[in-house]
Amino acid sequence: MGIAMQSSFFGTFRSQNISKLGLRRILLGCGAISSVLYLLAIDVLAALQHEAYHNYSSQMVSELMAVGAPTRSLLVWLFIPYNLLIFAFAAGVWGSADGRRSRRLTAAALLGYGAVSTAGLLLAPMDLRGTVGSQRDALHIAATIVMSIFIVAVMVFGAFAHGSRFRLYTFGTIATVIVFGALAGVLARPMPGPTPWLGLAERVNVYATMLWMVSLAASLWSAPFPASMVAGKQTWQEERQASSAERSFT
Repeated sequence: MGIAMQSSFFGTFRSQNISKLGLRRILLGCGAISSVLYLLAIDVLAALQHEAYHNYSSQMVSELMAVGAPTRSLLVWLFIPYNLLIFAFAAGVWGSADGRRSRRLTAAALLGYGAVSTAGLLLAPMDLRGTVGSQRDALHIAATIVMSIFIVAVMVFGAFAHGSRFRLYTFGTIATVIVFGALAGVLARPMPGPTPWLGLAERVNVYATMLWMVSLAASLWSAPFPASMVAGKQTWQEERQASSAERSFT
């Protein structure tokens, strides 16, 4: 009877751990899905729906969500789920922390990014290019700066969430984001006039960020059981062995 109870306990313990691992992987998978959704939204679905308005090379992504833009309604409906996926991803990163401060800070920065992204989408869109006396653009620029800070913070903290190779890759991505973000700022100066290459410069920034998000999700996806789970399993096994030895001795 004792052996049966112990086997039942071990089975329950194992099932709970597998369930937690499965949930964690689902939440991490939301990170990869969010990046795919974002890129599909800005450069596939928006382009297919409003080809005449969409321009890869000279148009900022923010212009697709500008007040009065024909693509705004579509992207609002797509980016609300995107931000929800970011929140789920943050929960998955937090669940993968296993006591590591860098991962918890990464999760917190992801939450901040998702919150600012949602607020910017709904409360701080830009006006259409060329709008005279715009009262929205200044707030939109401020929201974009804060969101960019959170993105870089996610990467800085996330650089230490895995091994040295991932850290080097992350530093390279951060450099890419900073360089092309600055370049996009320079290329945007002629607005509301023509801005050739602005869209391409910004998309290098965006695509590098989304690829990094997928890489972070993949790196944590393959992580083993948290040490706390393994320690709990080992402690139970040691107690079981000790109990068996004591019965044999008596």
